[in-house]
Amino acid sequence: MKHLHERRLAVTTAIKQAMLAAPLLLSGAASFAATQADPIPMLALFHTDDNGTEPACGVELPAAGSGRTVNVLPKQQCPEIARAPYAIRIRNVPIKSTFLLTDNERCEKANSAWVELDTSRANASLEKMGIDKIWLYPGTPEAPGYLYNTGLDTNPPIPSRGFRVIGKGEPIEQGKLSCIKVTIAPRSN
Repeated sequence: MKHLHERRLAVTTAIKQAMLAAPLLLSGAASFAATQADPIPMLALFHTDDNGTEPACGVELPAAGSGRTVNVLPKQQCPEIARAPYAIRIRNVPIKSTFLLTDNERCEKANSAWVELDTSRANASLEKMGIDKIWLYPGTPEAPGYLYNTGLDTNPPIPSRGFRVIGKGEPIEQGKLSCIKVTIAPRSN
């Protein structure tokens, strides 16, 4: 009988200690999560070589909430083997950000092939897809069309989330993407 009583006492004490420690653990986890920075927005461009390899060019975009606009120029910023991109991937982009892809280094729509994208959710991601495939999706400023592809190189497949086509001109020929004008939305209060 004595052993049974000691075991019950030990279990009861352990439960009491766990109940006392749980709020401390939960508050610690919450404060840890609150101090973590937003994920860094990233853009990757891929060139498909004749031998089946895909040299890549990764570009870190401005921080979430910065309100900054940058021009990504593949012919200047990417290694020589990845300067003529065929595919694109964009991840961790904040809501209300825009991307203008053009076939000229001026990053302008006039006299250019172009497509414009925006984001409709936080941490939006455009999974890897051929740049020429973007024109298969409908979209206008009045009626944006979602890009709902799954990544070409992810297993299990990961779907794109929160990227929309909001306008397009003539399609950009494969390997002719020259500029991506990226505007990261400012932080809203």
